[in-house]
Amino acid sequence: MLQTFPTVNDQKAAATAVLHSTFPVNPTEVRTRFVPYRISPLGAHVDHQGGQILGRTIRAGTALAYAPLDEPEIRLASSNFPGEITFALGTAVQPSHWARYAQAAALALGQSHRLTRGFAGVSSGALVGTGLASSASVGLSYLQALADVNGISLTPDELVELDFQLEGTHLGLQNGIQDQTNILFGRKNSMLHLDARSRQSRLIFDPPQAEAAGWLIAYSGVSRSLTTGGGFNNRVAECREAAQWLDTTAVTLSDVPHEQFASRAEAMPPILRRRAAHYFSEVARVAAGTQAWQTGDLARFGTLMNESCTSSIQQYESGHEAVIALQQIVSGAPGMYGSRFSGGGYGGCVIGLVERAQAETAVSHIKQAYQQQFPELAEKAAFYWQAA
Repeated sequence: MLQTFPTVNDQKAAATAVLHSTFPVNPTEVRTRFVPYRISPLGAHVDHQGGQILGRTIRAGTALAYAPLDEPEIRLASSNFPGEITFALGTAVQPSHWARYAQAAALALGQSHRLTRGFAGVSSGALVGTGLASSASVGLSYLQALADVNGISLTPDELVELDFQLEGTHLGLQNGIQDQTNILFGRKNSMLHLDARSRQSRLIFDPPQAEAAGWLIAYSGVSRSLTTGGGFNNRVAECREAAQWLDTTAVTLSDVPHEQFASRAEAMPPILRRRAAHYFSEVARVAAGTQAWQTGDLARFGTLMNESCTSSIQQYESGHEAVIALQQIVSGAPGMYGSRFSGGGYGGCVIGLVERAQAETAVSHIKQAYQQQFPELAEKAAFYWQAA
């Protein structure tokens, strides 16, 4: 039997049960929110450079149960981390604490709105820190809850910008806008195409052929946090350095025409050439993938996913030993069209597009092969199926 994510209502109910057992709240005042995670089949490591991305939401996400407080403070617990915390709105972020996203949310929203009320809440998420945008999901849930209890109305575009500030200004992550945009604008049975340069997005509805396929979310058992360690931010800095090498007026690689890179690539420092090569080839893959998805060419789309992951390893030089091995296993499974890392690839998940009829056989193959290669991670690894 294929493992699937719990229903949204079940995820909300679980968070509500923990809230009632943790904080003395009035049951009639309890509110719930669910903010989904996202996967990005194509468009790796390009949103911070103004590139294009193809993404979609999944049924896993952050469930937040909360009740408003009259005081300007947050009382918080998590189903994923031990302990409880109480802090005043405007409190400085504690970088190593699991509540840092709530603290950063209060700072980001407090810069543009007067916050007089907080909440008592419990957050809960599946596969936290595994490359499925759980950080953007939980940040958005806190922003929405704070806005709700303070009577503030926010548009999806405002939430995108607030979450961008939350992570960039208050947590120090030099990220783009793909995660929060996919989460807020994604819809069922659709791929979302995002142009991070123009911030314009559009839905690409699933073709009829997608009914015979689905998505495999394979967790390696290795979690990671993009806000700790320098790998992610270092790559962003290298991309910007590559852009400025090609054009001193450029800020990101989307400011540079592809022809200019092609004519000067051989003269670039090798590291910068590899980063730029990944960017320009990935943007081309997103364009090709958009056409393939629209026409229902799943084989072509899967091939592009594999090529994207190869470029992430060789040109962008991201990846963790276990995740690289898992992606190779997933791509070789029966019925698999293609796969790639989800998120930064420094740990976390591999996303695969697989034939529905072969899904159980594929998962069985992947589990066995991964356990043989990484027995120490096999107990933590998890494999979820979601229909396309």
